[in-house]
Amino acid sequence: MSKIELLIPSRLVRDLLSSVLVEAGFTVFQEPTLGDAETLALVDFEDCRDLESVSAHQSRGVKIVAMTSKDDSLEIEPDEIAPLSGILTYDLSVAAFVRSLLLICAGERIFPHNLALERKLAAPSEQWLNAPRLSPREREMLTHLAAGHSNKLIARHLDIAEATVKVHLKSVLRKIRVENRTQAAIWGLANLPELSAKPTLCDIVRAA
Repeated sequence: MSKIELLIPSRLVRDLLSSVLVEAGFTVFQEPTLGDAETLALVDFEDCRDLESVSAHQSRGVKIVAMTSKDDSLEIEPDEIAPLSGILTYDLSVAAFVRSLLLICAGERIFPHNLALERKLAAPSEQWLNAPRLSPREREMLTHLAAGHSNKLIARHLDIAEATVKVHLKSVLRKIRVENRTQAAIWGLANLPELSAKPTLCDIVRAA
């Protein structure tokens, strides 16, 4: 499992995020390490506006992931995004937060759906904006993807053939315009009421 450097200024937020990440199986540090390509530096977005700070992280070879509020993400400029592997907001559910980090660890870039479409990032964009019309079965598929179930397990749960599962999943990916099941799971966590109603990172911080 990849390493996470929690470099958020607030000690309370660091401690709360640390408990979430450790439970998810990440190795967590609350200070910079020697760094490598498998290390994610989770920082406050304001720190990303400090060029020296960004350069220091880049020199260690880590992937930089910025945390910010949903409202502040609307003000992010394209040149501020370039060095980042991702921008995650505190309104994400815990499950979506963890899955987003896993996707970044796998080499993809993840950014909020409300960033301007013309930025053309190598990450989900337009597909996150408008929830398409999904059938009840397709919504079930997204629920199982969000739970991390394999095609075989989904087939067993729904008492259908594994080939039928593949057909439904292909339809889901096409409708929500994502490329793989991990992106589909994150889309479901962000857009389906039955999944997105779970506690968010904000809820965890407020409850502390």
